[in-house]
Formats: sequence, C-alpha cells, structure tokens
Amino acid sequence: MSSSKQLTLPVTPEKQRSDSRLSMRSTLTDELIATPEFSPKLSPFKRTFSQISDDAPQFASAFIHWRLQCLDEQIKFLTTAQEAVIKAKKEEQFMSRILQSLEDLESEKVVLISQRRFLLQDLEDATLATSDAYIAELEYAFASASAYGAQSLKQPRTERNPFKVGVAAYLDSKKPHTMYDMLFCQVLGMYLPSAGPPGVTCAHIVPFSFDSKQLPYMFGTEEAALTSPRNGMFLFDPIEKAFDNGQIAIVPHGSIDQNPTEWKVVVLQNDLLNKVIYQDPYNDQETKWKDLDGKKLQWKNNNRPARRYLYMRYALTWLAARRAGYVGWQAKVPPGTMWASPGKPGGYLRNSILRVLASKIGDKAPLPQDVILAGGFDEPQSHNVVKDHAGALTLSVLVRDHVEGKLRDKKEEEEFDEAVAEEMMGLAPGL
Repeated sequence: MSSSKQLTLPVTPEKQRSDSRLSMRSTLTDELIATPEFSPKLSPFKRTFSQISDDAPQFASAFIHWRLQCLDEQIKFLTTAQEAVIKAKKEEQFMSRILQSLEDLESEKVVLISQRRFLLQDLEDATLATSDAYIAELEYAFASASAYGAQSLKQPRTERNPFKVGVAAYLDSKKPHTMYDMLFCQVLGMYLPSAGPPGVTCAHIVPFSFDSKQLPYMFGTEEAALTSPRNGMFLFDPIEKAFDNGQIAIVPHGSIDQNPTEWKVVVLQNDLLNKVIYQDPYNDQETKWKDLDGKKLQWKNNNRPARRYLYMRYALTWLAARRAGYVGWQAKVPPGTMWASPGKPGGYLRNSILRVLASKIGDKAPLPQDVILAGGFDEPQSHNVVKDHAGALTLSVLVRDHVEGKLRDKKEEEEFDEAVAEEMMGLAPGL
C-alpha cells in the first residue's frame, strides 16, 4: 500500500515545552550544565539539543526517526555527565537521577525500535495529532513491552484481569458511579453487567493463543503486543461467541482512512438472523441478529482497536466462514480493497507469510488476492524464506484450530497464559 498523505504532528517550540516528556532539556539537564565542574564538557550539548529540536518534523512517518535521534543525543549527554560526576565526586547529588533518566531513555528507545511499525500505525490512527498523541501511544507500547512495562509506567496494577482493565480504560467502557460492574457492549451499544451468564466479555481480537515466536515476524515488528488494549473490545457473551466462531465479521464502515476509523458488524450465518440475541428485562423488547446485521459499532470515546488486529481477525473469520460453508456470506462482506489505506503507512501482515500459508493449510487460495494486497506488506530487507515457512507453519496450525473451533476450548488456558505474561511484565495481579 502506498502512502500519499501523512498525518501532521504539530511540534511545540522547545522553549514552550521545557517540562514536556518530549523535551531534550530537563531540570536535571540544566542543573548539570550549570554546575561549574561539568560546564566545559556539557555546554556544547546545548547547541546540539537546540539544533535537533529545531529539526522536529511535522509528519508522523519522520517523527519516530527524529525521536530516536533525540534519545541517542540525550543518552550520550547523560553518559558524559555520569563520567564528570564521578570525577568530581558528586555522586550523591546527581547519580541516582542520572541513572533513572538513562533507564527511562533506554526503555523508550527499546520500545521505539521493537514496535516501530505498530507505533507508526497507531500514531496515524490517533485522533489528536499532537505530541501528546505520541506520548499516549508510547505508554501503550510500554505497557506491552515485555522487558520494560513496569519500569516505564510506574503504576502498579493490582486488578484481577489487567487486560480487561486496560481495554476498559482505553475505550472508556466502564459505566461510572454504579454499584455493579457495568460495561459498554460495542455492538449492542448499551451498558450491561459484566457478570453473567450472559454478561459482557472483554474479547481478544487476535486470540492470545496465537502468540508465538513467529507472530512478531508476521506483523513486521519485534513485539506482537497481543496484551495491548488496542487488541480488545467489549462484547455481549453470545456476540463474543459468534465472533470467535466466525459467524460474524467486523469490517470497516466507510473509508478506513477516516479518523477515527468506524466499523460495523456483518452476520455471516444467515440461520442466525431471525433468532433473538438479547431481550430487555425491563420492557421485553427483543433484539434479533438481523437488527445487528450491518450495524455500526458504537464507542464511548474516539479510541478504536488497532486496524492490524481487526485485519488479522477478518482473515481468520473469512477462513472460518468458508470452512463452515455459510450460504451467501461472501456477498455480504465488502471487497478486500476496503482494507487498503492510501493515507496510512504499511500493511498489517507480511505478504510472503500470507502466500506461503496457502500450501500449509492445503488450500489453493486461502484468502482473496484483494484482501492480501490490501492488508499485506512487502519488506525485502527483512524477508527470510525460512522464517516465512516457519511462520506460515505455525499460523496454519493455529488457523486450523481456530476455524475448527478448537481454540474456544482453550479459553481458560488462554486467560491463564495471559495473566502469566502480564505478571512477567510487572502488570499482573497481586491477588
């Protein structure tokens, strides 16, 4: 997919954002430069900082590269300052702050490198095209970075299900000031109790069971980040089950380039259409599946799940629906070109993986060509034939399990594995 337009990221002048997380200057920096013993070595950095700040780009595609330049220069400054502090025997006054700043900068750099593609996609999705959007996206990336989550967020999590809590906060799905836990179902467009049955479930868009060593390569990054709040939404239990079983699909509603991107639900199994999905306990009003077919999803704020996860789920749903042989379902889903985004960079899954997948699952055309072209990407510099086949082999097993319904039997195991993963990230419950 080409990128013909870019999201503007206005960057505030340095002197007006001295306390910003993006500033190259801080109270510590100014203190170090102002200390007479350090000034000869550190003062030259002031000019460098000013030059880099003046070069701040206004486009998301160049913003991350610029930010990496900032981080490298700040790390170089603090490393030089560390040596000067030791030589002047002023460790007690400065050293702990220098080390903490170095840790924070290195953490950010690791996340930028490992999740660059994801961060760029999410910045392009951000409704607030400001440096604040970058900070927000970076914090979500920190939360899902396996080695740096706890240190970066500095917010211990004690909730029983951190993924659910994160998605609820991201989508603003929890009803405030209520005695019971009420969550907003994106499809029904109403608050319902989280406790059931039936209740409202925090659904993984890409199943956590799909996490593997090959998944980051498929996405073209070093972290798959399936515990990101962008990989979830809240669905009424029967809707979540239909979503998992490939009986419904979630597809773009209108242009995928609109900001925020809107989505709708399509019922693929026509046998469901006249069945009741929900009955209001107060007025006995019934909602049938046909009432939901083509319905635009509803949200409590401007945040949305990431397009990459919804694209991968769509691919899984397409395979499951064809395997099930639903009548007339292909006529109901929009053409694959709907996923193409001329104004947003890259694709979602590696084209070479999608092509090799065909031979691994014993199907000549597992996905329509327009779907592959719209949502895939080619990255020759990181292409690896061995990894293509290893990734396709892993994905083919998971796809077969998914379309045959076997992954639903692993739900409890999946939630346990997720809790373990988040505990390793320092975000898991203490309960």
